[in-house]
Amino acid sequence: MIGSKKDPDYLNGVGEVGLVKPKEFFDDTPFQFERGGEIASINLRYETYGQLAADKENAILICHALTGDHHCAGVHSPEDAKPGWWNQVIGPGKAIDTKRFFVICSNCLGACQGSTGPTSVNEATGKTYGISFPELTIGDMVFAQKRLVKHLGIEKLYAVVGGSMGGMQALQWAVSCPELVARTVVIAATTRHNAQTIAFNDVGRAAIQGDPEWNGGDYPSGGGPEVGLAIARMMAHITYLSGKGMEQKFGRSRREQIDGDTTKSIEAHFGVEFEVESYLRHQGKTFVNRFDANTYLHLTKALDRFDLHAEKGGIEQSLSRIKARTLAVGFTSDWLYTPQQNREIVETLQCLGKDASYAEIDHDFGHDSFLLKSERFHRLIQVFLEGADQKELDRQSARPDSITRTEAKKEADFRVIDKWVGQGESVLDLGCGRGILLEHLAKTKQVRGLGVDIDIEKVIGCVSRTAPVYQGDVRKTLAGFPDDSFDWIVFSRTMEELNNPSEVIEKALQVAKRVVVSFVNHGYWRNRLHYFLNGSRIINDVYDKAWHERAPINPIAIRDFENFCRDRNLVLRRRVCLGGDWKTHCRVLPNLLAGVAIYEVGRD
Repeated sequence: MIGSKKDPDYLNGVGEVGLVKPKEFFDDTPFQFERGGEIASINLRYETYGQLAADKENAILICHALTGDHHCAGVHSPEDAKPGWWNQVIGPGKAIDTKRFFVICSNCLGACQGSTGPTSVNEATGKTYGISFPELTIGDMVFAQKRLVKHLGIEKLYAVVGGSMGGMQALQWAVSCPELVARTVVIAATTRHNAQTIAFNDVGRAAIQGDPEWNGGDYPSGGGPEVGLAIARMMAHITYLSGKGMEQKFGRSRREQIDGDTTKSIEAHFGVEFEVESYLRHQGKTFVNRFDANTYLHLTKALDRFDLHAEKGGIEQSLSRIKARTLAVGFTSDWLYTPQQNREIVETLQCLGKDASYAEIDHDFGHDSFLLKSERFHRLIQVFLEGADQKELDRQSARPDSITRTEAKKEADFRVIDKWVGQGESVLDLGCGRGILLEHLAKTKQVRGLGVDIDIEKVIGCVSRTAPVYQGDVRKTLAGFPDDSFDWIVFSRTMEELNNPSEVIEKALQVAKRVVVSFVNHGYWRNRLHYFLNGSRIINDVYDKAWHERAPINPIAIRDFENFCRDRNLVLRRRVCLGGDWKTHCRVLPNLLAGVAIYEVGRD
């Protein structure tokens, strides 16, 4: 129990912000709502963690989800049984490090945990607003937060970070206030609700409005449609989980066996039998104790109205305003705001030439995964905000004599590509690894680069180097770009691992003006000799795993590739072949004597 005698060091423990106290921001300037309506003043309840730097350039704004609030880290008293909702992320030495950053989190406008909303008193009538509170939008939440940020004397936010509804606020911040946001982290969010999500929200609202105690939105404080609100929470909570996660947590576990007992009442037979039922009923009951029904109606409607596609120019027009470096994060098991919905954000930004990255975390517990402990997720946020962490720094600062022959070989073709790519050109690196090439080209030639890799660890490496990256399948990603999107596409030892590589090359030549293909020459004499003497594939620092321990691979020889290009009328504009040491140029019998080949491929 946090804050209990069993955990006496919690308040002063390493990585903890400790005791915190909510603050109040009151602004008596009239507030105009986007959909019409005005209130005379607003109040936002908020908390801060860490210290604001003298230059005020270290402020990070945290935006909460639908049923969240301002209390995202620390505890309010030593007796608190539960810390803030993102305590595992925010604190000294954590992903959002309060030794470095000044962190702000406000209860959003329209909420019910101290900020102005339906439970607030309308100064004009002396009664609570209730259902008459003005129609609310995500934009309204952002513009209220903007007043708070100005009040704190902050001219530009280091970052805006949010998940779910908070992710939509983060996006809205980047769109509506591009000059005020340097970075944005959008987690498990979307650019607009689909029909299914609106439908789920409407069922919840119908449960509230169908409860006789709702009384058209006119109910006393501390009362109201408790049954309807509990059902709405139960319905919503199902969407926050996943089938796999629920099965792992509950399965078909029963609270008690009732089969065969005919003495039980009909009510008992249809009562809580399974553990999952008990869990959902508990979620509904506890929610009623801390949330307001009219607030739930207003907030869910604001979510449903959120639509960055609504402008005449569509989603491209909206996102074209963004200047912030952007990271979007999806979770594999999230079916409320699916990985594809999060990918769409980054895909659009990348097509617009923006600095945007997408990462996908493999987690079993659905939409709520961003609220749970995940080492990779937390590390991803940290390196995006701070740059390379110690793990990555150790890798980058390795002594020359500690770098293996394998690692040295991995960069051999980069030196050739560096000579070919011109100043200020654009590069799509498919199978980018840890972003070494993109980082180098950006620093030395101001190249606009984008990497693609399926491996989350490599994606984190790219993010730590500030190299824009997209986590995904090479073929699918390539298909999402229009023709002539890049000057160069690079396949640095990627082609061997692709299914149907001919299709990929031909698509690449539509998306880019020039394509670089490098591969290990399987026709190299040592490979041939090993097959001749042993009848099996060689295992060395290039082919470092047995056939059954790695993904399918297409062994390519120089002659194979050149024949392929000739058959498809592809032009081999340049070729560099390196010997077995991957350093010395090989100009004689390259198919036999070269260890690696690098080509520039084009069309007539």
